[in-house]
Amino acid sequence: MNDRTVENPVTGERAFYVETSSETGGARTVMDFEVAAGGGVPAHRHAMHEEWIEVLEGEIEVTAGGVPRRYGRGERAVLPPRTVHAWRNSGTGPLRFRGTMTPGHPGFETFFRVWCGLARDGAVRRSGLPRRFSDLALLAELDPSLASGPLRLVAPLLRWSARRDRQRRRAAGLLRRYGCDVPPAGVSA
Repeated sequence: MNDRTVENPVTGERAFYVETSSETGGARTVMDFEVAAGGGVPAHRHAMHEEWIEVLEGEIEVTAGGVPRRYGRGERAVLPPRTVHAWRNSGTGPLRFRGTMTPGHPGFETFFRVWCGLARDGAVRRSGLPRRFSDLALLAELDPSLASGPLRLVAPLLRWSARRDRQRRRAAGLLRRYGCDVPPAGVSA
């Protein structure tokens, strides 16, 4: 594994950073994902980013606006900003897809790296949620789309916890530990 590849042993995901927001001048974030059968993410939305999911191998089920649709190799799902969506590997084998966010999303890039690091360290539950509420708060600060769905009800508490964690320097420690020395714009360590 290199510094452009991260794995989450809890969810069975592996991602490779093809192009980061900083490499594209903020134009896009491009990541290739491999997901084990049954793996996926719960409902969320991106406030300012269009997301493209292009299937390279296998089959993905994308639920957007409450409507599920399956996509196979060579097909692409396009999710406009603010569209509530979820996805999962609906096949029996591995799923490979390219995810592109336009404009680039440095917060997601950092979120994913920290989340996978927490999973490797045993700091997340089987559901993928961090064991520590303060770690969930940091992740929600890095990528606010996490605080959609049921978590939106505790969004004020997440913001408070993230501020407290910064004061205690835990956020800075996690960013360093998982290879994110500089937090994305708008997030102070």
